[in-house]
Amino acid sequence: MPNWRALMHKYRHFLRYMVYGFMASVVNILVYFVFTHVWHIPYVIGNNVAWIISNAVSFALTKSLVFHSRYEDWLVVGSEIVSFFGFRLLSLVADNVIMIVGISFLGIPSMWAKIIDQVLVGLFNYATSRWTFLRQNHFAVKRLRKRQANKKRID
Repeated sequence: MPNWRALMHKYRHFLRYMVYGFMASVVNILVYFVFTHVWHIPYVIGNNVAWIISNAVSFALTKSLVFHSRYEDWLVVGSEIVSFFGFRLLSLVADNVIMIVGISFLGIPSMWAKIIDQVLVGLFNYATSRWTFLRQNHFAVKRLRKRQANKKRID
């Protein structure tokens, strides 16, 4: 019988990301739906607006609730933002390519293409978010320890 507690601990970031990533994907899909199906804005524009809004939500959720990155040092937060949105710009390119190929070339209905797109892009986003926040946490802890050591030497 598997040790569920150990499995939950081992995959805790992924499981949390699935919950909060799902929430960000729902925001993305709803914004996309409103722009493309309610306001009849071209799907590429709706997709980009949905990306902006859902990634702002995703940054806040992923940073604080998935990877528990709570550093208030502006250097750390700034590097997290740059890293997070830098990778997310790569996912935006993939996002738009999947949507264009799915809708314009394969003829998949817009909302089905968006759902497929969110699953594929979500996996990429998890990997890059994990790298961003855990790497930044590692470097932030090193900097804080170094500061504390320097402070002790000065005192």
